[in-house]
Amino acid sequence: MTTSALLLHVRRSLGRTAFPFLLVLVVLNTLLRPMGWRYEPMWAVYQYNFTVMLLGPLLAGVAAWEGHRLSRAAPFLSAHHRPLAILTAAWAALLAWSAAAFLLGLALVLGVVTWAGPLPTLGLPELLTPLPALALLGLACAVGLAAGWLSGGGGKIAAPMTAIVVFLAFLLLYSGDLSEFVMVGGATSSLVGLQPKAGTQTTQVAFYAAATLLTLLAAAWSAALHHRRPRHLIAATAAATLCVLSAGQLASADPLYLEARPGDVRCHGTRPEICLGRGYAAYEPQLRARLTPLVTAMAELDLPAPASFRQDALRSSTDTGQLSPDTVKGDSELLLDMFLGTYYGSDCAIEPGTPMERHHANARHWLAAAVGAPTYEDPLVDPRLTSTSNSAAERISVARAAFQGLAACEG
Repeated sequence: MTTSALLLHVRRSLGRTAFPFLLVLVVLNTLLRPMGWRYEPMWAVYQYNFTVMLLGPLLAGVAAWEGHRLSRAAPFLSAHHRPLAILTAAWAALLAWSAAAFLLGLALVLGVVTWAGPLPTLGLPELLTPLPALALLGLACAVGLAAGWLSGGGGKIAAPMTAIVVFLAFLLLYSGDLSEFVMVGGATSSLVGLQPKAGTQTTQVAFYAAATLLTLLAAAWSAALHHRRPRHLIAATAAATLCVLSAGQLASADPLYLEARPGDVRCHGTRPEICLGRGYAAYEPQLRARLTPLVTAMAELDLPAPASFRQDALRSSTDTGQLSPDTVKGDSELLLDMFLGTYYGSDCAIEPGTPMERHHANARHWLAAAVGAPTYEDPLVDPRLTSTSNSAAERISVARAAFQGLAACEG
């Protein structure tokens, strides 16, 4: 098929009519959701990919209607040996319009990231992360086109039914043990220091591409069973083999989709060392100004403070504090709790009526008072910490005992 013929399909495609609705969908899905990702290109792109869960079923419905329109010419196309070429052109045109809506939405997301701060140089992880999402869109388009092509007299209900079935399939796979087959994005927390596994993404793209080709071949052959050209049979065999192998790989893959991303965090200064993701570097001065009093306060107790605070830390420890986007951007209450959490194991339970609860109440009250943070009335707090009649040395003694009590629990 010539380029001019393909462009004609693009102009006449139902995708052109659906394009404004697809674009409105991705824009609303972007702007009406929380934007904690706006400081992280990796998180922003990966979170945006979740739009496919809505865009895919809608595209499948549009493709089903397009397939039904083409099916009315099936006898003519079959006589001229053209079903596969026409279905492929229709699929390409529909995918082009939906991909345009998807990529414009992605540009909006990166615009939000740029507005929040200078956009760091995008690396391969960010640039390649949308590929599985686009490939899944291609598969949804092929499934819808085939469903409409094979619908016969039921074309009027083919489009809505296909959209519903594809949405339910996405939902069931996403929430089940086979989520690797549709999990191409979505993250509710920071991805600093993390990236999707390249191997899993490559396998997903291979599976979607092979399944798309098989779907189009099966739909075309249904109209002309006696016109199976050798090159099409070879392509079908290769696609089926790739589809089975990639499906097996996905089904047996590690359920963890993310892996460490070296070089994503930059460290600044000492005492303490502060290590932030690329999009958060501008927050380092004010974060240091809030951490320094906490570190200084611990020196009054002759107790060591964490030497480093990192955004890519998996958990807080005696040597390292775990920073979250909220603590980096200015939530002093969470920052104080994170700092306090470095003195006891993450598995230590602070249960009512236990010594740990009293130690925690005393340590938090003293630390908050020492740095000028708000303190609250708590009957568990030792009166020697709240009474002005007690000396500073006595308050320090009580606070030191509280921190040592916390540290005794390793979890």
